[in-house]
Amino acid sequence: MTKETNEVLKKLISEKLDFLRKNSGETNEAAADSLDIDLSEFYRILKGHRLPHLSTLLRINQKYGVSMDWWFSELDGTAQTPVRQKAFELQISSLVKKLDAKTQAAVLAMLKILVQKN
Repeated sequence: MTKETNEVLKKLISEKLDFLRKNSGETNEAAADSLDIDLSEFYRILKGHRLPHLSTLLRINQKYGVSMDWWFSELDGTAQTPVRQKAFELQISSLVKKLDAKTQAAVLAMLKILVQKN
């Protein structure tokens, strides 16, 4: 991996991690604690100074309900949706998957009504 690729990855991950943390309303301390990583390590990742270990990235995925491909979708050049929108869509999808089929159908019906009103 080239130094440029490494820097691109650090920037991409740091921006997305910052978005997830802010969106959750957590402090840096609370986020690091819940991910079971040292605050200084979390801060280095958050500021783009270090890439996270794979195990750390997997814990972040589980905590915030994102998938591994979400982190890297911009690298293939096909990403059209802004980071915030993608994160929002993934969070919605993750939450809906936790509902039973009947509740999922009700949520879908409500969303269709809301879309028609706009």
